[in-house]
Amino acid sequence: MNIEVLDRCLQLFRHLQNNEKDNIRILSDIGTEFSEELVEPFRRELGMNLLSKTSSQEKRDLIIFYMEELDRTIYFERDFIEIVPLDPESDNFLYPIWYEGQDVTDELGVALVRAQILFSYLFGVIQDNCNIYHIPFIELCKERHFLLNTIDLQPTFDFEELDHDLQAISIPVDAKQSDKPIIKVGKPVFTQEFFDDIFILLRDFFSPEDEAELAVIMETGADSERPLVFMDAGNRLADTFKQLYEANIILGCQKKELESWICRNFRYLNKNIVKPFIPKYLNEIISTNKDKCSRPLINVKFDKSLNKNILIKL
Repeated sequence: MNIEVLDRCLQLFRHLQNNEKDNIRILSDIGTEFSEELVEPFRRELGMNLLSKTSSQEKRDLIIFYMEELDRTIYFERDFIEIVPLDPESDNFLYPIWYEGQDVTDELGVALVRAQILFSYLFGVIQDNCNIYHIPFIELCKERHFLLNTIDLQPTFDFEELDHDLQAISIPVDAKQSDKPIIKVGKPVFTQEFFDDIFILLRDFFSPEDEAELAVIMETGADSERPLVFMDAGNRLADTFKQLYEANIILGCQKKELESWICRNFRYLNKNIVKPFIPKYLNEIISTNKDKCSRPLINVKFDKSLNKNILIKL
């Protein structure tokens, strides 16, 4: 098993804990971007290591190993929510401070807060893989008394959460109700009439490597083995699915189930950084009118003369 990138991250955290200024430049220099140098290689390394494991238990054990190695190497006193970027519109946590007035020339202070952001990014990668392999991230954290407030908790698809949702919509079956069916979680079904048009529209926003998987999950409503990256703003993809759902071009599920499917299967680009979909953010686009997309990909209209919906590419 290759853990070269994990070791690099652990060593960086150890240098910081030991106040070794010469060895933490990637953290103390606010002009240095660590996503490409550490986060994405960490994502690839963990992904390959998980693929090498044949059983669900082996994958779970590997996730636990990564979590414990990271957690025991560095300790953060602050909550992640206390981190405030100097410029929320453009900095995207590249140049953070804890509070207004903190001396940003304090190398160790800057390094520590950037280390917490890196730490959170790495746990975001772990969460993504837990979602892919149906590993209960929150459950593992609780078992290890991990302080969730130290990271920016990403959307999880823990089956404890899914079970809660299912209990809310399912009909219990017992000896007295054996004739009543259980309501299963719905899967999005794209109507065949529009399938090709939708796929052709969307595929240009995905890498060639993701195109084939996009077609598969659109055809089956199943989950991808890994999240597919939509290479544009997330609200454009969410708005597209919302319009298709409301025009009955996507069938077979409720809006909440569609939102969950998007969360599990897609990521998007924000300032060249891959971001997960947040359930609340998706809900406000798909299930409410709070967040209207200013640059929609399509406009779905009902043509009375044709007596059917038509897709207008914008």
